[in-house]
Amino acid sequence: WQQWYQENRDKGIEIISVAIDAQGDDKILPYVQRAKTEFPTVKDEENLLGQLYGFKAVPNGFLIDERGVLQYKKLGGFDIRRNEFLAVVDQWADATGQLLSDATDPDLSPDHAKAHELFRQGTALQKQGQHAEAMALWRQGAELEPDNWIIRKQIWAAEHPDKFYGAEVDFDWQKEQVSRGL
Repeated sequence: WQQWYQENRDKGIEIISVAIDAQGDDKILPYVQRAKTEFPTVKDEENLLGQLYGFKAVPNGFLIDERGVLQYKKLGGFDIRRNEFLAVVDQWADATGQLLSDATDPDLSPDHAKAHELFRQGTALQKQGQHAEAMALWRQGAELEPDNWIIRKQIWAAEHPDKFYGAEVDFDWQKEQVSRGL
């Protein structure tokens, strides 16, 4: 994103990235520093955006025009390194307000709101140092909504920080967890 931003910021485009991580600033900051971003990164510890927009995984993309109108959204899998998404972002940047195709809203389980509330409560306990209690609530949320990868990855990150907060995120380890049904 930093490279794209450098190439396109003269068009009046701004980027805001959002880190969804309940583990705290000290886990997020090294990634931002390594990326040397010149745009802001804000944190959403409680996954309020996931609740508001109904996503259960990241990365997501939202393209908003200068009037605040949502022009495009892609929930899950939005990676600018993939040509199809780079093309969308480039087209949007050059379109000056042209409405692009918008993804449909996701189908949310009836338990989505409850799972999110358990995640939020668990995050508050995590901040207070009540790790076991937080994990119990997060696990309840993951049981209610097994396809909620944000909750699942917070559990994994809390239990296996070495797989998430080293020099690289261990995506192979995550795939192994999924294949094992964890």
